[in-house]
Amino acid sequence: MIRIEDLTVDLGEFILKDVSLEIKRGEYFVVLGPTGAGKSVLLETIAGLYQPKKGMIEINGRDVTRAEPRRRNISIVYQDYMLFPHLTVRENIEFGLKDNGASDLDGIVEFLDIRRILHRKPDTLSGGESQRVALARALVTKPAVLLLDEPLAALDSNTRERIMGELQQINEKMGITIIHITHERSEAIVLADRMAVMNDGGILQVGTPEEVFRKPKSEFIANFVGVENLFKGESIVDPDMGIANIEVKGVKIVSTSCKSGDVFVSVRPEDILVSRKEVDTSARNSYRGEIAEIIDRGAIVKIVVDVGIPFVVVITKRSFEDMNLEIGKEVHITFKAAAVHVF
Repeated sequence: MIRIEDLTVDLGEFILKDVSLEIKRGEYFVVLGPTGAGKSVLLETIAGLYQPKKGMIEINGRDVTRAEPRRRNISIVYQDYMLFPHLTVRENIEFGLKDNGASDLDGIVEFLDIRRILHRKPDTLSGGESQRVALARALVTKPAVLLLDEPLAALDSNTRERIMGELQQINEKMGITIIHITHERSEAIVLADRMAVMNDGGILQVGTPEEVFRKPKSEFIANFVGVENLFKGESIVDPDMGIANIEVKGVKIVSTSCKSGDVFVSVRPEDILVSRKEVDTSARNSYRGEIAEIIDRGAIVKIVVDVGIPFVVVITKRSFEDMNLEIGKEVHITFKAAAVHVF
């Protein structure tokens, strides 16, 4: 559907460097990265607002690298909505039809539930209403690709959840390919079929949210996506056993990885079992430690267990209360070798 090869955009103070991506037809693709990573530059280059220094952009088999924005069959929705203040909601939605006769205005209005506000001006709308109007204006042209630039950033948490649901429906029911850029991890987890992590003008990793969040390919990605158990150690591979023994500050961690030498190790908090007594298990990683910190998050509780190095463990509030856990108490933690990611 969308193929990007070796895309470089030189804006003087910022350079998008050798970006290559393939996005499938009908896919919800999220580009995740910190402020200044180049996400908006990438999005606007796909839209045709920047001309690349080198590289290629192909949409539906057609090279659009030098095509005018209006010839690309793309719509873009910005964080600040960019609605015309002097036009009504209906006039804002219809504005995009001047150069494009394709429209299902009534269907879009019903789908986004905005018929009751068609007569109003943008300055009378809530954030959620403004976002729906911006989406309607983008969708009436029947684009092949919908580009979303931090579309949820200005919304409160309840409205954000509702709009996320509507974006999923747009993708699923209308079959529109969506590229959504954000710095919020939760949006990638909820919305993305696949995602890319971006920083300093380049793409660092592409995969499903599970692949990226569970198996980050660098220390930066691990830190950015919130891997809480991240350690640096030395790995020695046992080829006969098909495992690696990793030394981290005197603590041995066993992994199914075959990477040796200086490595980073990560273990997701939800992959770790905690108990008051030692558990009879086939899991290769079992430790006795002391609770150093308890962080109550309502339905879940995070526990920091010091076994020589600090492991963050996530359990339910009920399990926490049933085990009567307190700071200073001794506990056992266990996790499988397959749960240890090495990079």
